[in-house]
Amino acid sequence: MPSKHSEPRRGLPKWLKVTIIVSLVLANLALVGVFYVVNVGENALAEADTNTDVTDVLDESTGDLTFLVVGSDSREGLDDLTNFGVAGGERSDVIMLVRLDNEGRAQMLSIPRDLWVDIPGNGKNKINSAYSFGGPQLLIQTLKQELGVEINHYVEIDFVGFMELIDELGGIDIFFPNPARDESSGLDVEAGMQRLDGKQALAYARSRKYQELQDGRWVGVDANDIGRTTRQQEVIRAIMSELKTPSSVGDAGNIANSLARHMTIDSRLADASVAGLFFQFASILGGDVEGATLPVVSGTEKGLSVVYADEPAATNMLRNFGAGAPFASQPLRVQVLNGNGVSGSAGDMARQLEDLGYIVVGVGDAPRHYETTTVVVAAGSAVGSEVVSALGFGEVANSEVDNSVDAVVIVGSDAT
Repeated sequence: MPSKHSEPRRGLPKWLKVTIIVSLVLANLALVGVFYVVNVGENALAEADTNTDVTDVLDESTGDLTFLVVGSDSREGLDDLTNFGVAGGERSDVIMLVRLDNEGRAQMLSIPRDLWVDIPGNGKNKINSAYSFGGPQLLIQTLKQELGVEINHYVEIDFVGFMELIDELGGIDIFFPNPARDESSGLDVEAGMQRLDGKQALAYARSRKYQELQDGRWVGVDANDIGRTTRQQEVIRAIMSELKTPSSVGDAGNIANSLARHMTIDSRLADASVAGLFFQFASILGGDVEGATLPVVSGTEKGLSVVYADEPAATNMLRNFGAGAPFASQPLRVQVLNGNGVSGSAGDMARQLEDLGYIVVGVGDAPRHYETTTVVVAAGSAVGSEVVSALGFGEVANSEVDNSVDAVVIVGSDAT
């Protein structure tokens, strides 16, 4: 880890700068929460590490900002390594680009860690190896070279910081259409809306062997690196939702400390005008954040499972991301669950939805009986009304849904 920046600073304390900036990266902390953090600032003592070495490889901002947000797989500080293993060195376990623009829009673009790239000075390898070979500097250089993206700021958080943040929030809510597990990461949850603590949230975000119990057997569902990136984005959205709650506002000082203790940021970001950043992007607060994963295809290199950029889709997505344009639209993905107990009703509904142009990613049983067909979508999503309108019946329910789908259609007794 880089050494702490020891020179004294004027104006707002650095922990406060870190807190507000991280809030901007998460893109959805309520305005009242920020001002509460300002008021409790004198009681917060923790500071983030400041990496002065990455500044030379970062781009100067031209107005819009692109953050490289990295989740390091450092095990330092973990008491229980049962489901984390012992890794030689550190790698970037999560690689995400977050773009904030002056129009009040925010985008998250996840980069699969198995992406096969040319790492400057080290030949071809998985992109997460760049961090192991040369730290954040080499990772930034690799991303800029391979993807042609501009990167203005760097933010890194480790496993322990991720868990502590969620525990300080009192957990996050994730909806599971079926019981789910990953024996490698340690995930083990029942169906329905579940409150995950830091350890289980990390197990969910890290899951690459994700399984659901469907029709009495365990079935892999998006059990790969791509599914993993969508789960990571779902966890970030759940964190953003918790950051808006009154209880989180009351615990703002502890949350700020948890973030700062386990974070590394670039020195330019540490010295930035927080007021300028905050008011420049204030319109993002409370808004939706568009998320996507770089399109890839699977392959093998040197006996390793890797992924390659899927062209021309990857180039088009990167072009849209750089320009702040919406990601290319894709057919809506739905999961169908049998909620009326009639054999075959979920399959019939799946075929009907496919005829309507939807992509059915899975069929299973609901955890309870439903009289009315229910389309479960995230709060604020217009997808639910669209599906109900297409079917001609049913109702919409708002809840957290797995990022691998846009909606969960639960077939009720009204589906005759």
